[in-house]
Amino acid sequence: MFLHLGNGVSVRTKDVIAISDYALFQDGPGKELLEHHKATGLLVSTRPAGDATPIKSLILTKDKTYLSVISPLTLKRRSQQVYDTLDNDRTDEIE
Repeated sequence: MFLHLGNGVSVRTKDVIAISDYALFQDGPGKELLEHHKATGLLVSTRPAGDATPIKSLILTKDKTYLSVISPLTLKRRSQQVYDTLDNDRTDEIE
């Protein structure tokens, strides 16, 4: 299954390691991580070009780090819905 991060960008849910509040990465070691990922081309922003909407979440995957304007809570709920749907599908098969 896939998790939509905004602006047409989706990632496989099984590749998501963490979904965090972007504010936690604006100072200290988190800022260094973002700078490193940006310098190495591993940082992807899903915010449309020219859009002033603030970045709200950071999504860490196996291969890249994504920045999204969608709140971390919304992304976590979306990812949970995927797993809930899968669990319901398996329950239907068992019966």
